[in-house]
Amino acid sequence: MLDLSGKTLYEALLDASKDFPNGKAVFYQGKSISFKSLIKRIDRMADILENRLGVKKGDTILIAQPNIPETLVLFYATNKIGAISNLVHPFIPFNQMRNIISRTNTKYAFLFEQRVAKEVEKYRDLSDKIFVTRIEDSLPLVKKVIYHTFYNMHIRRKLGKWRGKFKGFNYVKDLKPTGKGSSLVNGNEKETAILLHSGSTTGDPKTICLSSWNMNFLSERACEMLACKPEEIRGKGMLSVLPSFHGFGLCMTMHAPMVNRFAAVLMPKFKAKEVVKYMRQTNIASICGVPTMYENLLSYDKFVNSKKLKNLHVCFCGGDTMPVELKHRWDETMKKAGSSCQIFEGYGLTEAVCVNAVNTFDNNREGSFGKAISGVTFRVVDQQGNEVKRGEIGEITLKSEAMMNGYYKDEENTKLAIKDGWLYTGDLGYMDEDDFIFFKQRKKRVVKVSGVGVFPTEVERLVETVPGVKACCAVRIPDKRLQSALKIFVVASYFDEEGMKEQIMDTCRKYLIRWALPKEIEFRKELPLTQLGKVDFRKLQEEEDSKRK
Repeated sequence: MLDLSGKTLYEALLDASKDFPNGKAVFYQGKSISFKSLIKRIDRMADILENRLGVKKGDTILIAQPNIPETLVLFYATNKIGAISNLVHPFIPFNQMRNIISRTNTKYAFLFEQRVAKEVEKYRDLSDKIFVTRIEDSLPLVKKVIYHTFYNMHIRRKLGKWRGKFKGFNYVKDLKPTGKGSSLVNGNEKETAILLHSGSTTGDPKTICLSSWNMNFLSERACEMLACKPEEIRGKGMLSVLPSFHGFGLCMTMHAPMVNRFAAVLMPKFKAKEVVKYMRQTNIASICGVPTMYENLLSYDKFVNSKKLKNLHVCFCGGDTMPVELKHRWDETMKKAGSSCQIFEGYGLTEAVCVNAVNTFDNNREGSFGKAISGVTFRVVDQQGNEVKRGEIGEITLKSEAMMNGYYKDEENTKLAIKDGWLYTGDLGYMDEDDFIFFKQRKKRVVKVSGVGVFPTEVERLVETVPGVKACCAVRIPDKRLQSALKIFVVASYFDEEGMKEQIMDTCRKYLIRWALPKEIEFRKELPLTQLGKVDFRKLQEEEDSKRK
């Protein structure tokens, strides 16, 4: 097994570059970046951060980027000099971005140009903190010219003028290293190095503090999960389409592959057509994704009939429960293509980075999340924290070196989540006699929409700001394309339903990411209440589930 103990994330990648300098570290848009070249780019950025921008150990740097090489360069450069990477969804609305920047005491924010373009005038108030990246910065020359030409033609048609860079903003491409080099802060690998944003074990949005060791611990076990020897994956690639602001995407499709000398194949936005093209251009041996992604691939004839399916070794599904029928169809498709690849489901949560239990070729059971990976212990407990018998339902808890340091500046909720060294996940399930873990339902209120965590409480609070809304409650409903979506029940002070719906949707579109937009709105005279006088969302969910069978 790879030994990454005592190392920062940067040092783990540096070891890989020394061991496999000319090997492929990153593949992006038809262009390969070797480990040696990637480290050089990271070192230049570390020089810029430290010597141009004055970033010091412990400072927070916000990175809100899609899966492009700049994301990795910024992430590892920040880690090298001992600063903290604050990874955020690149397309969250301005008000949320501003709140995160303020709440986490962010020194600088590296934002994607297309995000800034949506609310450029608002971002001017923060322009001294912002550095902008452009999609064309890392494209191969021909693609760069094509993209730049057609994108600006689109802007010219829309705005009536040719648009260059936004005036008053700093661009990453214009930053130049000083040539002085940068510090290599190796310090304590268990200090907080990463901030990720999730629903917490209670369902309310929280900021999670992770260390270098949290991610390195899981990365050491990548070959165990892949069921292969390290030398068998060198020169091959992992499709990295899951986002960097999510623990699953950041660790298992970016960091873990690269430190195991296995390329991260970056894809900013999932398209089945692009997956097929990437498979023709490079040797993709593994994919990590969410159920909706695999459904789309199986519905695309060119993927199903691709000769490159033979290169696939194993695929993993997370972010939401995978239907058993989906696994059957996937495995059968691979078998017909002459591939031994299977798709396996695992279990994890951002409080422990990502996957801590998984099905493998040697150990798998239908309907389960598999067994704990080496070094991780699971148990299922009752409300008093006592372990229940095998087969009995209780709260899933785990003990792992991947466990977070805690919630950012939130000691109270950290103590609720971590008790006596055990992480209480807020998920209900059971373990069988053979240690396989079975998930039943979420104790916490998080709805996974196409694998993206959506927080009903956040949507409710926003909708309740709309004039005329007295109360509301959001519940999960099934969706053929996204697997899940939100429906909101609304109590209004007046009943102009169409006008109210329009107001609600306009507000949601303005402030929420698209996955959080309600798909349905139902008006009621009143909502059911608990004995404490709170809206009983569980009863509404049960009613909706019953109605839809």
